[in-house]
Amino acid sequence: MVSPTHLSGITTIDLFSGFVHASDLPQLPVKGITSNSQEVKAGDIFIALAGLTRHAIDFVPDAAAAGAVAVVYDAQDPYCQQRIPLLKKQLDINWIAVPDLQKVTGQIASRFYGHPSRQCKLIGITGTDGKTSVTHLLVQALTRLQTSVGSIGTLGYGLANRLSMTSYTTPDAITLQSLIFSMTQQGCETLVMEVSSHALEQYRVSGCSFDVAVLTNLGSDHLDYHGTPEHYATAKAALFEFPGLSSRVLNASDEFGRELAARHKSEHVLTYNADRDTATRADVQLLQSHMSEQGLNITLSSPLGEIEIQSGLIGSFNIDNLLACVSVMIELGYEADRIEQAMQGLQPIPGRMQYLPSQSGQPAVLVDFAHTEQALEACLQAVKEYYKGELYCVFGCGGDRDQSKRSRMGRIAEQMADHVFITDDNPRYEAPQKIVEDILSGLQNPQQVRVIHDRKTAIKTALSQAKADDLVVIAGKGHEQIQIVGDQRLPFSDMQVVRSHRRGGEA
Repeated sequence: MVSPTHLSGITTIDLFSGFVHASDLPQLPVKGITSNSQEVKAGDIFIALAGLTRHAIDFVPDAAAAGAVAVVYDAQDPYCQQRIPLLKKQLDINWIAVPDLQKVTGQIASRFYGHPSRQCKLIGITGTDGKTSVTHLLVQALTRLQTSVGSIGTLGYGLANRLSMTSYTTPDAITLQSLIFSMTQQGCETLVMEVSSHALEQYRVSGCSFDVAVLTNLGSDHLDYHGTPEHYATAKAALFEFPGLSSRVLNASDEFGRELAARHKSEHVLTYNADRDTATRADVQLLQSHMSEQGLNITLSSPLGEIEIQSGLIGSFNIDNLLACVSVMIELGYEADRIEQAMQGLQPIPGRMQYLPSQSGQPAVLVDFAHTEQALEACLQAVKEYYKGELYCVFGCGGDRDQSKRSRMGRIAEQMADHVFITDDNPRYEAPQKIVEDILSGLQNPQQVRVIHDRKTAIKTALSQAKADDLVVIAGKGHEQIQIVGDQRLPFSDMQVVRSHRRGGEA
C-alpha cells in the first residue's frame, strides 16, 4: 500500500464526511487505509468488507494488534451487527459504521489519495474480448508520442508496458486508488485501465474519474458469476453511466455497442466498425484490409479523414482492436498524422496471437489467450483465412468458471480445426474429467478428438504430429505462467513448452 505523504494531515472527518453523520465520527488522524489486516500499520484505518469466503470483520483483532486506530464496517451488514458487540468488549478501538460500505469504499480511498484519477486522463476499457489487447496497443501507440502512459489490467500495472503483476484484471478499490496515485506521482499523464464486469459489479472502480469509456464487444462469459446474459450486460453498461465522461467509444458492429450508442445518443459518442458490409456507417469505419503472416494493414475513414495503418498484428479480429485504438486517440485530441505515426508497426502482446513461423521442418505455432467461444472462433477463423496446411487446435476450459461455454467451445474447435486436442487449463478445484466431458458434449464426433489431460504432453503430441506446412493453435492460457490445480500454482508456460520442443529439450 502506497501512502501519500503530502496528505499526512488527513483525518476521519475528511474521509467520511457525507458518508457518516458528523456527530457519529471520531476525529482521528489517518496514516493509511487498507482492507487487508496483514497490511495494517500503526495509525491506519481498517475497512472490514465481506469477502467471498471470509468476512474481514473476523480479522479485526489482528488489525487492532497491528495498530489500527479505527475499524470501518457496513452499517447494514447483519454479520457485522452480530459480531461487533462482542468485539467492542474485547478491543479498545474506534468503530465507524458506513451505509453501503462496498459501494463507497473506492470514493473513500480516492479521498485519501487526493483523487488521483483527476490528475491524468483515465481511459476505461470493458468488453468480453479484446480489453488487454486494446490496452497494450494504446500504451504502445501513446508512448511513441512521447506521452507518459500507464496501464492497469490482466498483464499487471505500470508505465509504458513495463508491468508488475496483479492478482486481478481490476484490483480491489483501495489497491486501485493506491496504484493510480503511485503512477500519477511518477508523472503518468494518460492511464489505460481494463475494467472487468466483476469490478463494476463489486464497485472496485468507484471513486474513479473516467474521461473515456470503451466497449470492445459483448459475448458470453462469466455467467457462473452474473447468472444471466442480461445481468452480465447490465454490469458492463455501468461503465458508460459514470458521471463526467467526456466520450463513449463504442463498437457499432456489436449489438450491445449499438444499444449503448442509442441509449447515450444525447451525450458524446464515437462509434467504430470493422464490418465493411454493414449498411450503417460508423464514425471510424474500416475501408480496406490486407492480412498476411507478416501482419495486418488497414485503411479507415474517420472524422479526421482517411488513416492508413501497417501493423505486425495477426488476425482479422485485430481490426476491431486497431479501430478502438484510433477512436480513443481521436477522442484524446490527436491529429490524423500523429495517429498514423504512433500506430505503424504495432506488435502483439505476449500470448495474444503470438506467432512462431515454421522452422526446421516443424509446424508454425500460434499461442493465444482465447478462452471464450467468441475469442476461440475469431482466433481459428483468423488463421484459416491465410494458412493452407492442416489446422491443429489444443485447448481446455478453466475449472470453477462458466460451464455454459464449454460445449460451445468444443463445437467451434471441431468445426474449424482439422485436429483437436482437449487438455487441462487451470482446473482449480473442479475434476478435470468433468470439464472435459462438458467440452465433449458439444461435439458431433467426440471419438475423433484426442483427450490428454497433461497440458505439456498434449502440446508436444500435437507439435510432433503436425507437419511443416501445418499450424498448431494453442489456446486458453496465452501469457499465463502458471497452471492452477487445487491449491497449487504450478509453473507452466505454453510458449516455453513450444520453444523447448523445438530445441528438443524438456520444458
